[in-house]
Amino acid sequence: MWRSELIRRKRVCFAFALLLAGSGAAPAAPLWPESLHASLASAPWFWHIQATRGQSSAAQSNAASVSLEILPSLTVNVGGKVSFGVTAKKAGYLILVDVDADGRMSQIFPTPELLEQSDGRDINLVKPGVQFVVPTPSGRQRGFEYVVAPPTGSALMVAILSERRVQLLDLPDLPRKLQNQADTLSYLSAWTRELRVPDGGSGKLVPSNWSFDVKSYSIK
Repeated sequence: MWRSELIRRKRVCFAFALLLAGSGAAPAAPLWPESLHASLASAPWFWHIQATRGQSSAAQSNAASVSLEILPSLTVNVGGKVSFGVTAKKAGYLILVDVDADGRMSQIFPTPELLEQSDGRDINLVKPGVQFVVPTPSGRQRGFEYVVAPPTGSALMVAILSERRVQLLDLPDLPRKLQNQADTLSYLSAWTRELRVPDGGSGKLVPSNWSFDVKSYSIK
């Protein structure tokens, strides 16, 4: 499958649509050409992960004490705007993953659009004890916001914190619908233990330490 087609397939599954403020009706997001993804992947601040099979010891699911908050509340309405607050006791790189009411999983932060417009390599770096808010102030200045979209029903938001720099996850296709917070945490914990991240010094693929927090929310 072409990369642009993969991005398009994932984007239509978002329970939260990333929109440009002041644009009126939400336009269809442009597809990303293969050349653009190549330039992103080769940029020195852009970090992507690769899944490999290997030996890895089981780690605590939240060693960094990650805490996720959905604002303004855990019950949201279609068309409403939301934000997310994340705190942790250890520094790390944040990824937000949405599991919608139909059980489909999508990364909503950071996105290729945000990474392309960012002028720094630490767009998703969380500092210890400091609340990290999504959309970020720089994202808001560029007009990015999250607007709730169907399907309605119960859904899950997952905050994933990597000790090593990671900005995009090539999320797997779910073999089944994740039923609840514990099920989601168990699945993602097992999956991330197989991931390898490029080391900043040697460039070798190495494991990372991952922490998670999962919140249930309802879309009406």
